[in-house]
Amino acid sequence: MKKIILLCFSFLILQAKPLISVSIAPQAFFVKKIAANTLNINIILPPNSNEHNFEFKPSTMKDLEKSDIYFTIGLEFEKVFIDKFKQNFPKLQVVNIQKNITLLETDDEHEHLHDHSHGHEHSHEHFDPHTWLDPILVQTMALNIYDALSQKYPQNKNLYKQNLDQFLKELNSLNLQIASKLEKLKNKEFVVYHPSWTYFAKRYNLIQIPVEILGKEPKSKDLQNLITLIKNKNIKVIFVQSGFPENAAKTLAKECDAQIYKIDHLSYDWENELLKTADAFSKNL
Repeated sequence: MKKIILLCFSFLILQAKPLISVSIAPQAFFVKKIAANTLNINIILPPNSNEHNFEFKPSTMKDLEKSDIYFTIGLEFEKVFIDKFKQNFPKLQVVNIQKNITLLETDDEHEHLHDHSHGHEHSHEHFDPHTWLDPILVQTMALNIYDALSQKYPQNKNLYKQNLDQFLKELNSLNLQIASKLEKLKNKEFVVYHPSWTYFAKRYNLIQIPVEILGKEPKSKDLQNLITLIKNKNIKVIFVQSGFPENAAKTLAKECDAQIYKIDHLSYDWENELLKTADAFSKNL
């Protein structure tokens, strides 16, 4: 009996996959594309959260402590905690998935002060972190993931390389699909609650008009200005994201006779979500 128990136990140890952590679901999608089933992936940000005012919970810390690697993506909550992690979890390797990506500065008027009533000054250091919404920038992220995983788990290097090559091809194809959906748009401007589509807009020659101002609901005079702008440009759809307030968007939609359309910049189903968003833009702009 003891032998059987020991055998089962050693089998379980062999079966236990290494754990790595990521901040948001799209990163988990990217890691899975390269690692396939060789790893377990812990996603820190719960679904339908606002990535800009998330706070770590003790349960989150437990999974992070057990992780071999933590892939970061330039969000505020990471910056607040990174030094603590390095002190408290010396085995945890922190890898910046945005390495070798040129970050865009945020629209000063709208984004950089963002004090989220948590008492701490909220800032991107004036850089927009939402790089994961541009398939071409994701190719760089994929290379960063591949480098870190193949160094950490050299036994899987060949598998990771094959998967990387395949994923890079898929990203090229996705970029071309989105570009073809958007190239004939007459109106290049879109209104979105939270300005997370900066890199996407830049890649596909669109112009993002955010509802949020300094990370907060717009004041009534800002709303009036937006209403005038939307009417002048005859914009008929307001895009909103889960986890963010919708009152302002509803007011705009009512005043401007526009529809509200939900898009999800944090979806795990990343590829389909980008295609769905491109379709929504091409139908509504």
